[in-house]
Amino acid sequence: MREENRENAFEPVMRDLQARYEQMKNLERVTQNEKIRLTRKIPEIEKNLEALNALDANHTRRQEEEKEKTTTTTKLKYQLGEASIYAKADIEDPSKVFLWLGANVMLEYPLAEAKQLLETNLENCKKSLIATDGDLAFIKDNATIQEVNLARVYNWDVKRRMEGVLKKDEPRDVAGIER
Repeated sequence: MREENRENAFEPVMRDLQARYEQMKNLERVTQNEKIRLTRKIPEIEKNLEALNALDANHTRRQEEEKEKTTTTTKLKYQLGEASIYAKADIEDPSKVFLWLGANVMLEYPLAEAKQLLETNLENCKKSLIATDGDLAFIKDNATIQEVNLARVYNWDVKRRMEGVLKKDEPRDVAGIER
């Protein structure tokens, strides 16, 4: 009876292990995509912070010029959308900026608040990237463990079937008893 249960147990166990392995691989893909997204987001935030720092320096210079009664404009090149198309702009008083928050939302911020928000976002993004790297390593380890388990169960089944074939081929006496 016990041998019969073992024979019937192989298929469900193998299906369960394969399902778990597929779950691990899907989770690995999702986590890898998250890592890619974060990796692309960090340079973008740094670039925005750099531009914001330049605007802040120009704003400070502009305030000093107002005391002296001279005015100059801040000249910028900015990217239009996702394409590699740029436009030039002259800004008279760069005291406020608009930040794209996503989900079709853009808000106006004073320079100091915008800088603080971007620095916080950069810090959070870097922390998330570190956590995602750890998660990805953990998931890859578990996927490898699942692969090893699949191989072991498969090899066990092959060995069990080979032993069954060998038992059938053993010589028997007239009563059917092994010699």
